[in-house]
Amino acid sequence: MSYHKRNREKGEADAQSGKKFRGASYQKGDDTDSGTKKSGRGLDVDIHPLLRSLDSTIPNTSTDKQTSKGKKWFDPTAYNPYMNHSSSIAVHKPKPLKFNKQGKYIQQAEKLREKLRIEEEERMRHQELANKGLVPDVSLDEESYQPSYPPLIEWWDRPYLRDNNYSYINDESRRILDNDDMPITSYIQHPVLLQPIWLNTNSSNATPMYLTKKERKRMRKNDRQIRHKEMQDRIKLGLEPPPEPKVKLSNLMNVLTNEVIRDPTAIENRVKQQVEDRLQKHLADNEARKLSKEEKHAKIYAKQGQDLAKGIFTTVYKVNKLDNPQHLFKVDMNAKQNNLFGICLKNPNFNLIIVEGGEKSINHYKKLLMNRIKWDEEAASNENTTDQMMTNSNTTVNSLSHDKGCIVIWEGRLPKLNFQKWSFMYSRNDQEAINVLRKFGLENYWRLAKSEVRD
Repeated sequence: MSYHKRNREKGEADAQSGKKFRGASYQKGDDTDSGTKKSGRGLDVDIHPLLRSLDSTIPNTSTDKQTSKGKKWFDPTAYNPYMNHSSSIAVHKPKPLKFNKQGKYIQQAEKLREKLRIEEEERMRHQELANKGLVPDVSLDEESYQPSYPPLIEWWDRPYLRDNNYSYINDESRRILDNDDMPITSYIQHPVLLQPIWLNTNSSNATPMYLTKKERKRMRKNDRQIRHKEMQDRIKLGLEPPPEPKVKLSNLMNVLTNEVIRDPTAIENRVKQQVEDRLQKHLADNEARKLSKEEKHAKIYAKQGQDLAKGIFTTVYKVNKLDNPQHLFKVDMNAKQNNLFGICLKNPNFNLIIVEGGEKSINHYKKLLMNRIKWDEEAASNENTTDQMMTNSNTTVNSLSHDKGCIVIWEGRLPKLNFQKWSFMYSRNDQEAINVLRKFGLENYWRLAKSEVRD
C-alpha cells in the first residue's frame, strides 16, 4: 500500500513540475518574440493544422502578432468537404405548412387522359395505314422515297382515247372504240383454268421410302413385340383365354411334374399329339398364305409393270444362226415371260432381235442371249450323227470359236415404246427386212447390224 501511494505522489509531483516548465517555456517564447533573436530549438514552431484535432490539450502558442508575420494556415476543409466535421451531422429543416390549390390534381389527371387519348388515336391511325400497306418499310428505307404523282392517263386507257388526259372522256367523238390493234368486241376470252399443284399430285404415286435389311428386320421385331404386348393385356383383362403351355418331350418334366408321375404314358401320348397338331397348323397356315398360280402371275406382271414405269430400255442383238429349235424356243418364251416388246426378224443372212421393256427384264434377257444359250450346240449335235458330218463339224466349231453367235448392236433408253407386242417376222433379203423395220421407224438397225464387223 505504501509503495503504490509513493508512486502516485511522485507522478503528481512530476506533472506539477512539467506544467511549470511548459509555462516557463511559453513565457520564454513570448519574451523571445518581443526580442530580436529566436531560439534555435523547435519549441517556437506552431503545430500542424491537421494535428490540432488529435491533441486538443495542446494550447495555441501562436498570437495575433505571429499570425500576421507567419504563413497562412492550410485549411483542408476548403478543398475536401469530407474533412469538415461541422457538416457531418445532418440538420433537420422543418417544412412549412403549404396547401394545394383546389383542382390541381384534377387538372393533372385531365392532361394525362388527353395525352393517352391522342396516343391511342395515333396508334389506331398507324394501324389503319399498316393494314392498307401505306406504312413505309423501315428496313428498306422507304420513308426516304419520294412519292410519285399519278399519271395523267393510265396505260390501259391510252389506246382508246385521243387525248393525253381524261378531260374529254365523256365526249364519244374523242374515243377510239374500233382500233385495229386492240378492237373492243362483244367476245370474251375466258382463260384456261389450271388445276392447283396440290390437286395434281397424287398421294398414291408418292415414292415409298426403301429400308435396309436391318431396318426391315427391326420393324418386324417391333411389330411382333407390340402384338405380343396387346395379347398379354387382353389376357390380363380377361378378354382372351390364356394359351396352353407349349409342351414338348424335352420340357415335359418341367411343365407337367405331378401329372407325369401319375400316368406318364398318357401324358407322353398327349404331348406327342399336341406337337403333331402344332405342326399341322403351321403347314396349314403356310398353305393358306401361298399364292395361287394366277396370283403369282399377276404379282410378276405387276412388278414388271412397275419396272417398265421407271423407264423404257431397248437392246438390239445380231444372231448369226437361229436354226436350232431349242434356241428359237428360249428366245421366244423368255421374251414373253419377261413381258418384253419387240421383234425377232429372221433372214437368210443373219437374224435381228429387238427387245424393249423394263431395265430388269432387259438385263435378264441379255444374260440369256449372251451367257446361257450356247450358240454352237447345233454343230456339236451334228457331230455324233455321221462320220462325214464329224469332219465338217470340226471346221464349223473352229470357225465358230472365232466368231460370236450373238452380239449387241445397240442398247439405250427410249422415250416411248416402238412395238405393241412381241412377235416373229420373216424376210428373204435385205430389202424386205428394211421394209419391215420401216413400219416401226427402225430401218437403221438393219444397216447398223449389216455394217457390224465380227470380232
